[in-house]
Amino acid sequence: MLESLRPGNVLLAALAAWALGLLVLALSGLGANFGPHPDNPALAPPVPQVELSEVGARLGPLSAYDELSRRPLLNADRRAADGGDAAGGDAPMDLELTGVLMAGDFQAALLQSPDRQRSERVRVGELVAGTGWRLVSLAPRSAEFEGPQGRRTLELRLYDGSADGAAAPAARPAAAAPAPEGAPAAAAATPPNADAPAGEDDQVQAIRRRIEARREQLREEAARRNAQKVE
Repeated sequence: MLESLRPGNVLLAALAAWALGLLVLALSGLGANFGPHPDNPALAPPVPQVELSEVGARLGPLSAYDELSRRPLLNADRRAADGGDAAGGDAPMDLELTGVLMAGDFQAALLQSPDRQRSERVRVGELVAGTGWRLVSLAPRSAEFEGPQGRRTLELRLYDGSADGAAAPAARPAAAAPAPEGAPAAAAATPPNADAPAGEDDQVQAIRRRIEARREQLREEAARRNAQKVE
């Protein structure tokens, strides 16, 4: 008989049974004990009192976790590092300050090794790679670092044009060559500062070449960093 009923009839029968059940529960007193609060607050039932008690620290003292430091969870062999990696923290900082970048909130120092084989760009608050020295402050012509030996200030290295092998100014002649007999005296006279302008021009050109070389080096480093980020 149940198999011959249509799905719609089954749904109607279920709704009718549900309504009949609610009617029976209502007649038996369902919801009779619930009603709005009385207008007089004194007649309202008291609110249960909640007492809060102070609970101590559940993590326990730090000494209880000494075993974790001796057996780190993230190490495959569960053995603490022997400290060999921290040896670089005491390494001296044999770098020179070659530039200072100060643009708004961005402040960084450009460092270079004396042999010009290594260049670093360090922002304020960062550590110099491979050392324990941290850049703490910058000035237009200096940078202050803090490391294992205390604080150290590096002054900005100024280029005089002589480091790249530029030709030195020609030496001034000790004395003018004696004029041949019969030659005018004016022709024999040599201006004492004739080579001075040429020497100054060489120094200016040398400084310009060093600036252009440094800019090209910075552009290459930026291109390499961008390529690494893309990879």
